[in-house]
Amino acid sequence: MLPRRQFLQRAAIGAAILGIPLARAEQMFSQDIPLPAPGLLSSDPDRYWAELRRQWLLASDRINLNCGSVGCTPLPILRAMIDHILFAETYREPAYPWFGYEENTRLRDLRDSLAAFLHCKRDELALVRNATEANNVVCNGLDMKPGEEVLMTDQEHPGGRCCWEQKAARFGTKISYLALPKPPASKEQIVDLFARAITPQTRIIFFSHITTVTGVILPAKEICALARSRGILTQLDGAHAIGQIPLDLHDMGCDFYASSPHKWLMSPKGTGFLYLREETLDKVKLWVNIASGEWKNYDQKAYRFSNLGTSNLSVFVGLKAALDFFNQIGPERIYARGHHLATRVRDFIAKQPQLKIVNASSDDFFGTLVSFEPAPGSGLKDLSRIAQECSARNIRIAGGGERVRIATHLFTQPTELNAFFDAVSAALR
Repeated sequence: MLPRRQFLQRAAIGAAILGIPLARAEQMFSQDIPLPAPGLLSSDPDRYWAELRRQWLLASDRINLNCGSVGCTPLPILRAMIDHILFAETYREPAYPWFGYEENTRLRDLRDSLAAFLHCKRDELALVRNATEANNVVCNGLDMKPGEEVLMTDQEHPGGRCCWEQKAARFGTKISYLALPKPPASKEQIVDLFARAITPQTRIIFFSHITTVTGVILPAKEICALARSRGILTQLDGAHAIGQIPLDLHDMGCDFYASSPHKWLMSPKGTGFLYLREETLDKVKLWVNIASGEWKNYDQKAYRFSNLGTSNLSVFVGLKAALDFFNQIGPERIYARGHHLATRVRDFIAKQPQLKIVNASSDDFFGTLVSFEPAPGSGLKDLSRIAQECSARNIRIAGGGERVRIATHLFTQPTELNAFFDAVSAALR
């Protein structure tokens, strides 16, 4: 347990950062809550997951089924971040105890852990603040001639799409859009759509590993292999992927990969990374978006894109803690839990004749996100009634007009899904 003075400081900062009453912060930060014993999962799985839920500050009168937009950070990660905020102000760290300039021991340790998690090299990883920033690094850093083309899908997030729209407006870069089926029938169908959309002008293919619109998982490895066979670069928006599905970036074969670990890896907000394949960096000149003293120090490899100016190192200490937390519970266990609960959602929606699933047509196409729309010919114009019923029950969802997207994670409880099912049933009556 922390000394009382440190504990009070931590609790006060926690209350200020999280916007919770000081008494609540003192209760939550007074001691570490142990993780449930691993053996409990096999003997009493419901109890295991219920005990694990104690690691979050989630309100008992709210249900969060939208961590796909903003993740829910558990207490061990919050403590690590807050403790570092306090420690950094003692000035016992090296001369630059922050993120944005020189790499220090904490950042090297983080990049090593992140590289092991992603199956790549430390020197292929730049630390940035979110996937939007990472996407902009690639888009704005890549020299393209007027008329050269970026091929992307019609399900891209503004944080990945809009930098290309600006590039088109400024420099004449052409954007070609590929419409994804909802839902897809097979991996081969998707790869064939990409193959037929490629033109002689296609310089780079940009697509979401898991799309924000429907949550469909695209066959990234196959698309990257197709692009590589045609001499085309690949840039992936992986904001939804890390923590939702296993990642092996070398095996995937992409050139660039952007992500926001605050969603499914549950790190503090304001943490992100960009993967830049080493062989690609050696062949393709990429300009930095933010020029600082090391802007042309190519010996830094990917870290050259982390020179952003003074930023918050404490959130990256939290990202390292998130990797530790994730690995302590077990990635495969977490992936399986989220998918199991998402399958419950998929199966329930599939039984509603007024609704149509738009991503989870098979296990290959969904992780822990399930999206649905009004079924054609059902007479249901939109899903506003479902959104209203969820709001009345304090259930947070994504969407509510033409589409609803539901996110499950390891903290989601079966009773919470039952409450959502009740809301849907009430709306459709």
